[in-house]
Amino acid sequence: MEIKQLKYFIETARQEHMTEAALSLNVAQSALSRQINLLEGDLGVKLFNRVGRNIKLTDAGKLFYEDAITIIEAVEKSREKINEENIQKKYTLNIHITRSDMTSKVLQSLNQFLRHNDGVEFNIHTLDEASVEEKLLDETIDIVISANKSNHPDVKSALLFEQNYYYVFRASNSVQLPTRASLNELEEFPLVAYDPVYDRRELFRREDIGIYKDMTIIQHLLIDHGHVAILTHEETKQLTYSYPNFTVHSLNHLNIKHPMYVSMRSDNQKTFVGRWYNQLHQSFSPLFQPYSD
Repeated sequence: MEIKQLKYFIETARQEHMTEAALSLNVAQSALSRQINLLEGDLGVKLFNRVGRNIKLTDAGKLFYEDAITIIEAVEKSREKINEENIQKKYTLNIHITRSDMTSKVLQSLNQFLRHNDGVEFNIHTLDEASVEEKLLDETIDIVISANKSNHPDVKSALLFEQNYYYVFRASNSVQLPTRASLNELEEFPLVAYDPVYDRRELFRREDIGIYKDMTIIQHLLIDHGHVAILTHEETKQLTYSYPNFTVHSLNHLNIKHPMYVSMRSDNQKTFVGRWYNQLHQSFSPLFQPYSD
């Protein structure tokens, strides 16, 4: 049973005349008659009786007519919902943002962009880093800001900034580290972090870096238990705000940092996506200022 057959059946029942129904539907009478016959064959019942020059619904036809109307109305409502959703998607900027020191500035850029682009809505999605390229390609996501640079030919990626890291400790008899500590010197001490360090397994030989989503705990471990923290720029500022006597040194000399990229599908049909991509690319690189040792 096809939707077309239901529409043909409903119009024929309304007109009570095959020729008039064919004219209304703008189809040949023979095509209309064939579709009605196919529908009756599918249902296994006769839907019309000929009465003089007109045709009338049988009792089974009257029952089916009510159901056919319900089915067509449901299909039309579904079509309207789909069209509304497609329109909404057309004007929605779908974003994935990996948390970093620059997340607040990314959101500031987004707010500024939206103020100058009336009618554009946005959704921020939280995705696994391994799936962001796939979501770009299937157009679930329009813009990705993450630590991963896509090399897919249909995706373009631009460097925004580098996520820098610092080692922070409380200098004491038990913890003494130079300004440019070696990896061996760092790993003599128990290490902690607020968020997992990008590529931790490649950058550090030891895997037992404790992750504590609470700066109070990290502060306690550094002050009272001789730990060393591996933190980003913003995390370091947060930690030293309440206890300024920590020693802070950059890890750039060990190349313990990670680039952050903005990526989009090259053929994205939403023109505003390319505009925000270009805005980010042009304005963000010079913004990152490293923490002063």
